[in-house]
Amino acid sequence: MTRPRLYNTPQEKLEAARRYRKTYYDRNSAIISSKHKQKYRARRQSHKGIISSLKITNNHCLQSRTNINIADVEATLTRLINGSSTELLDQLVQDFRGTAAVEHWIKSIETLLADVDALRQRVQEYHCATLQSHGVGKEIRQAEFTAGRVAGLTKALEDILMRVMVDPHTLFDHHARGELLYQNSPNITAL
Repeated sequence: MTRPRLYNTPQEKLEAARRYRKTYYDRNSAIISSKHKQKYRARRQSHKGIISSLKITNNHCLQSRTNINIADVEATLTRLINGSSTELLDQLVQDFRGTAAVEHWIKSIETLLADVDALRQRVQEYHCATLQSHGVGKEIRQAEFTAGRVAGLTKALEDILMRVMVDPHTLFDHHARGELLYQNSPNITAL
């Protein structure tokens, strides 16, 4: 029996470990490969039931349903902003300027935020369904575009709400200087 080789530097230790792993894999590659295949097949079988329960048999039906739902979300967003997000948010700030009751105005913003959040959830569901059924393509781009519009409106509303909750007078100062988020971001209009 020969004396084991001594490894003095970290590089020699790493090289020895690599050589050992390579010889181990060369000796046992068939066993390792069969174990990986078994794990893959078991995982695939467990997911087959889930995927088949999610899929609709007629792929065209799912495509048209998804497009209609995205169109519904766009229509709801258009109704919600009533033409232009800038006009809607300017009107909200002007309404707040004439209101003495801050709590009532905050509630109306929170209600509007809840409606926009419901739209965001619907867009997210359609995005997932489209990605599941069609993969990447025109439909997913349409869903992502709508999601971006909804997210922009949400951020603008949250910006206004945050400024009102901290100090209502700073809202008017920032509005007069054009420093509110919706004043510096693209206008969301009807398509």
